[in-house]
Amino acid sequence: MQNELEDILRILNSVLIDRDTVLEFVRNELSFANKSSLVVRNFAKSSGIVIKEDLPILDLDSPNILFSTLLSSRGSFQSTIELRLKIIDEIMKSHEIGNYSNIDDRDIIKAICKERGIKELIHFTKIENVKSILDIGLNSKDYNGEIAKRHNINDRERFDYRTHMISLSISYPNDKMFYKNRINDRSQEWAVLRLSPSILWELDCLFCPANAASSSISSANDNALSGSRALKKMFNKQAGNLRVCDPTDSQAEILVNSHIPTKYIESVVLEQETETILDTSFNINVDSGYFHNREYALKYYFS
Repeated sequence: MQNELEDILRILNSVLIDRDTVLEFVRNELSFANKSSLVVRNFAKSSGIVIKEDLPILDLDSPNILFSTLLSSRGSFQSTIELRLKIIDEIMKSHEIGNYSNIDDRDIIKAICKERGIKELIHFTKIENVKSILDIGLNSKDYNGEIAKRHNINDRERFDYRTHMISLSISYPNDKMFYKNRINDRSQEWAVLRLSPSILWELDCLFCPANAASSSISSANDNALSGSRALKKMFNKQAGNLRVCDPTDSQAEILVNSHIPTKYIESVVLEQETETILDTSFNINVDSGYFHNREYALKYYFS
């Protein structure tokens, strides 16, 4: 596959003459994702590229037609998906577009995480959702609706008004929201997903120093919540009982656009042994430390 990838990249790069042409090529390719397989749609959703709502009309001499021609001799669309996505990803990387844009600031975000010892991001969900999440990744409420995926959502009201995004926490769950959800239905079993912090510099994220549903955050534009400066604001006025990796506000949130691939999920944590069958070989642990008030957990479980 490596030789095939290099040959096609060489030919494509001869016609991708400037950044605008490259961006148009990638946008066109990913815009077709809405009519394609879930694998391609997931790639598009987590690419950082804003795709077109209507399918583009292509000129016969467009780079996209050339791309399809180059791949047609290598098999059907379905059989060339892996190669197709590798090539698109390489083009995005070499031209620094989508999630490869703002490289310098992404490096700063990565350095902040290293300096603060941020080792995990957290997402809590009803245990019945875990199998699906491990199969296809974490999706936003809107994206689940697009692909008609049934998912028992945590927050039906979503007063943050960003239903195209997925909510995560840094280092420990949003304890107040997690408690509220658990107390509303004591019979419901819950799971905590531990995710790689590389999401923060590899995917399209917003950094919210308080609950995303608070008026100050829900009314803020995305630019104000983006980038390394916004991440730093999550750690203002650190209290003495917090670890360096803990945001000041226990309800501070990371909002991730549309889709988080399964490769970022490191483990599943349960409060106790359960009879619920997850039917998965994924790394599942029992640790009640993630199911408390943050202050209590830091004192007795994570000190």
